[in-house]
Amino acid sequence: MLSQRVEALLAGRTPDRLPWLPELNAGFIRKTTGAPEPRGAASPEAVGDLPEEADEANYLEREARCAGIIGADHLHRVHSVRVARRRVTVERDPAAGLTLIHTPAGDLTQRQQWDPLSGTVFTRAHLVKGPESFPAYRAMVEDEIYEPNYESAERDIARSGLATVDVPATPLMHLLMWVMDAQPTLMAMMDYPEQMTELMAVVHERNKDFYRVAAAGPGRILRPMEDTSFMLTGPRMYADHCVAYLNEYAEIAHAAGKLFLPHMCGHLGGMTDVLAEIDLDGIEAITPPPLGSADLLEMRRRLGEIWLIGGVDPSLYATATPPQMAEHVRKTLELMRGDRKFILGHEEIPVTARVDNVRAVADLVARTADGFYD
Repeated sequence: MLSQRVEALLAGRTPDRLPWLPELNAGFIRKTTGAPEPRGAASPEAVGDLPEEADEANYLEREARCAGIIGADHLHRVHSVRVARRRVTVERDPAAGLTLIHTPAGDLTQRQQWDPLSGTVFTRAHLVKGPESFPAYRAMVEDEIYEPNYESAERDIARSGLATVDVPATPLMHLLMWVMDAQPTLMAMMDYPEQMTELMAVVHERNKDFYRVAAAGPGRILRPMEDTSFMLTGPRMYADHCVAYLNEYAEIAHAAGKLFLPHMCGHLGGMTDVLAEIDLDGIEAITPPPLGSADLLEMRRRLGEIWLIGGVDPSLYATATPPQMAEHVRKTLELMRGDRKFILGHEEIPVTARVDNVRAVADLVARTADGFYD
């Protein structure tokens, strides 16, 4: 199984080599596995607020197959919670990339566009436009019912060996990254602070309901797509509006015997003191310079013995030569040698990645069988 090395480390055993957990761009997955291009304006791989389960299952299967082809390990994602609705209805026009959500407090509209060059989907019109959308968004969130989707999750876990369970990010980061966009969210935080704080508190309470259902189900790791970054919020805003919420999510996870391991892929260099206030079990997709700003040794010093998954700048797959790529990864391996709570990983390998760069990293990882844990 593609997760057996991670399982070994979690159990305190020494794996045959250092695990390598790259995330994989949808276009790179299709290119590597020979899957066809998506039809219509939106890609079926676009998993946002309202995923389609059948498309998501097919995508996750291709993702695991791609990891096997390139010689990587795989941190599989599963949905153990199903969202049902009572008074809210959702209409989709895949050809136009449109989603229309009807709520008792008004309508919300999202428009997405598939970009073949980058191999991904961009949101051109977000669900939440500003304060005028708050009542409808709140009505949508309050209408949701969270139901166990455990049988489906158990099948995925049995197939992959180890899975991370998708759970919500903090309300602020979800607004920034997915449903409102960065600039409108930050402007609203300055112009309408009370309304934003009230809305986020409502979403947080529903998030806790979601976490309770997820924590009671299968899977050992709860992983929100938190996307923490100094370039998006800054430490004070993050401390004021995210830290306490994350600690409540961690408390729910830990009470059920789960690990709480958020995805935080952005500029973390200026956030280390804030992150030290969160009861984390680990951080995934830590990005070093030049794309990010994380210093792995400093994070180890400040955050203690948590899992640190990262250490590679994924942009270099497309821009570096194989010797440059190898040198970049070699420095990380030398820096973290012997660290039994470090796993090599990174954000998405892009669709434009050079095959020889991917192979260079795979070759280096294979060589960690000799001496990395000595």
